[in-house]
Amino acid sequence: MRLIGLLLALLAVGWLVMTQLKSTPTPTVDGAGTTVKAPRNAEELKAFEDQVNRLSDKQNAKTREALEQIQ
Repeated sequence: MRLIGLLLALLAVGWLVMTQLKSTPTPTVDGAGTTVKAPRNAEELKAFEDQVNRLSDKQNAKTREALEQIQ
């Protein structure tokens, strides 16, 4: 009986692992509705860094405006 329970538990864990490995991550969407995809190779890294920096600059500008309105 314990062996059957163990086999069922292993089957469930294996199914969950396979499901997670098959799923693809959802892309990140910024405020303008554009997607930011993670780089797949070294050539795409520079473009990814530029996108992240632009998103960061936009968010920092929004934060500065909100702080100025509070003061």
